[in-house]
Amino acid sequence: MNGFTLSAFGWEGTVCPEAGGNLLRLTFRGQDMLRPRPDPCPDPFVFGAPLLFPANRTAQGRFSWEGRTYFLPVTEQASGANVHGALYRQRFTLEQLSSDRAVLCYENRGLVFPFPFRITVSYQAEEGRFRSRYRIQNTGTSAMPFTFGLHTTFPEPEWFQVPLDSRQETDRFHIPTGRILALEPEERQFCTGAPSRGRRISGFYKAGGSQTRIGSDLLFQVEGFDHWILYNGGGNAGFLCIEPQRGGVNGLNLPRCPFLEPGQTETFQTALTVLP
Repeated sequence: MNGFTLSAFGWEGTVCPEAGGNLLRLTFRGQDMLRPRPDPCPDPFVFGAPLLFPANRTAQGRFSWEGRTYFLPVTEQASGANVHGALYRQRFTLEQLSSDRAVLCYENRGLVFPFPFRITVSYQAEEGRFRSRYRIQNTGTSAMPFTFGLHTTFPEPEWFQVPLDSRQETDRFHIPTGRILALEPEERQFCTGAPSRGRRISGFYKAGGSQTRIGSDLLFQVEGFDHWILYNGGGNAGFLCIEPQRGGVNGLNLPRCPFLEPGQTETFQTALTVLP
C-alpha cells in the first residue's frame, strides 16, 4: 500500500492517503509507538490509528435527524449494525508535506455519510512529541449530526492507565441499551493503572479525563473527545486499543448527539509524548 513517511526529531511516521489518511506506522528512535499495519492487512481497525466516522456502531445502520430517517450500510451481520463508517477506507488528498509535517483532506459529498462535510488531518513531529489534528467542517446547508473517533492501537504495554467516568451498558451484540452504569471494581483499576495481557478488555466509557498512560514511557493526551473505548482482542492478541471518541457508541441515535451547524467546524487533537 502506497504512502509517505515523515522523519524528524527521532520520529518516523508512515501515512497512507488511500487508506483514509491513516497513520499506518509510528516509531520513535526505532521503537513502535503504534501497532504497525502489515500489507496485506487482516483487520484495518487494529493497526495504526484509523479515523472512524461515524464512530463504532450505529444500530441497524439507521438514525433519525430533524424528522428524517437516514441509512448506512450494515457491515456487521451478527448485530445488524454499521461499524465505524467508511471514512477509514477513503482516498485522502495530500495538501502539504515536509519532513516533519503533513496535511491531508477528504471532501464528503454523500459517499461516506448522508451529509456533506470536509475533514482536514495534520500530522506534526516535534521534539519528544507527535501531534495529530483533525478538523471537521459542515459544508452543507443544514445541521449535521456526527460522531468521530480514532481506533488508536498500541503494542500491548506492561500496564496502562485511562481516566474513566462511567460505562455504557451493552447487549450481547455490543449495542448500548441506553443505561449508564457505574464502573466495576476492575474498571476502576484501569483508572489507576492495570495490566492488559491475559484479561479481556472491551467497553464503552464516558471520559473522566483526557490524559492516559501507555506503560511507563508514553503519554497519550487528547482534546475535543468525551468518551474512551477500550479493546484488546481478548487479552492475548498483542495490542491494546485506547480509542478517544466524540459522542457515545450508537451516538447518532442518542438524544444528545453532537452536531455542526452549516459552516461550523470542530477540531480534535491528540499528542503522543515520550517520557524520559
